[in-house]
Amino acid sequence: MNEVITQLGMMKWPFLCLSSLALALILERVWVLSEGFIKLKNSKVLLAQMPLHPEPLQLFIQRCVVQWRKRLALISLIGMLSPLLGLFGTVWGLVVMFREIAHSQQAVTPALLADGLWGAMYSTVVGLAIAIPCIFSHGLCQALAGYMQTELTLFANERVSNMQVQHA
Repeated sequence: MNEVITQLGMMKWPFLCLSSLALALILERVWVLSEGFIKLKNSKVLLAQMPLHPEPLQLFIQRCVVQWRKRLALISLIGMLSPLLGLFGTVWGLVVMFREIAHSQQAVTPALLADGLWGAMYSTVVGLAIAIPCIFSHGLCQALAGYMQTELTLFANERVSNMQVQHA
């Protein structure tokens, strides 16, 4: 494992920071969305939290949606930046490899090139390994938040309709 991290060279710290941040954000979003989903499916808990008047009800829905969608853009940003950082690390590794070959007095062999290329390409793999779960999680959380927003809006509309029927 230590050899893998060493192979990343100067890119190990940005990748370590991005992957740690991504993991923390994804776990936090899973926690918040699962809590919201449970409350949404338990209508008694939801009714206790919902205001009676339609205007504050709209604010309640907006607050819930903002809470559910919070930090999703950051997960998406990490998913977009990680492959670019991987590509940067790859290009940097190629530059270093060719510089070393240019200063070398020995013959260039396929094994020497393969070793340098492997090291350079490794950062692309790590960038993609960070990006794929981020992009997947972002899409899944967006879909779940959209579903929950629709369900909450329907529930609120039904509640307002029932209140209007009772007062009529």
